[in-house]
Amino acid sequence: MKSIIALSVGVAAIPQQPSFDDWASQYGMNGDDAMKAKYEANVVEIDELNALNTTAVYGVNQFSGMSNEEFQAVYLGEREEMDNSSFPMLYHDSEAKLASSIDWVARGGVTPVKDQGHCGSCWTFGAMAVVEAVNKVHTGSDTILAEQQLLDCSGKGSCSGGSTTSALKWLTSHTPCLSSSYSYQASDGHSCKSCHSSHIHVSKINLLDKTDSALAHALGNSPVAVSLDGSQLKHYSSGVVQGKTGCHHSHSVLAVGYASGYWKIKNSWGKSWGEHGFVRIKRGGSNCGYLGILDTNPRLPTISSSSSDVIV
Repeated sequence: MKSIIALSVGVAAIPQQPSFDDWASQYGMNGDDAMKAKYEANVVEIDELNALNTTAVYGVNQFSGMSNEEFQAVYLGEREEMDNSSFPMLYHDSEAKLASSIDWVARGGVTPVKDQGHCGSCWTFGAMAVVEAVNKVHTGSDTILAEQQLLDCSGKGSCSGGSTTSALKWLTSHTPCLSSSYSYQASDGHSCKSCHSSHIHVSKINLLDKTDSALAHALGNSPVAVSLDGSQLKHYSSGVVQGKTGCHHSHSVLAVGYASGYWKIKNSWGKSWGEHGFVRIKRGGSNCGYLGILDTNPRLPTISSSSSDVIV
């Protein structure tokens, strides 16, 4: 009897997921039998992940009525295909001492979490998030920029995907709009329109080496734009994700800090997802790191003030 009791104490309880009807009511879904089948398949995946007893917890969310193929087609739209040789590399002093941890959310250097909605526009959110963050670190201002401007005007992608690096490059010759004057529609195919200027000028785009050390040193100064394999985050709820290593990316996000064992990441799937819109990803690993976070060169814009009032 004692050995049975000890075994039961040593095994973590698997979180109970809500019924399909309860989930549909919570998320305002008008679910049918097809969606119910997808939901139940997702619950099986979630239970299997939680049974691994890792440092992350998984649960149902707004994506739980979608198949994995549907989720990836709609929400993962990073398409980095540029020749990065034309961008300056930002090198760090390898002898410089690193802080044991950095959290730009706690330091007040990160703007609020946004929601890209039913559109593969993460590339626009990754681009605007890093410009917003660098600006906030330098000025203390919550200047909120317009992702819809990049969808409508830049020609660097659509709701079917795009390139964060290309979007940032486009911003070096086009001042970003204020979101308040150019609201996000979560759709493409709109004409480019005039708007109120943010008065932020992106003067150049710096790339970092694809190493743990380079990213950590850069995070000592500000948040940094990175890309990763978002397919492994569909069911994430809390904790530190280990996931798989590998050189693959599909999702643009913002690195906002680190500790000895993880990177802290700001996502664009709303505040109800993950840890109030954030996720922690294990540091280290081979083959571009866990979730491929070092598959592409991290990007860091240099910004200054712009005198432009209206952008056309």
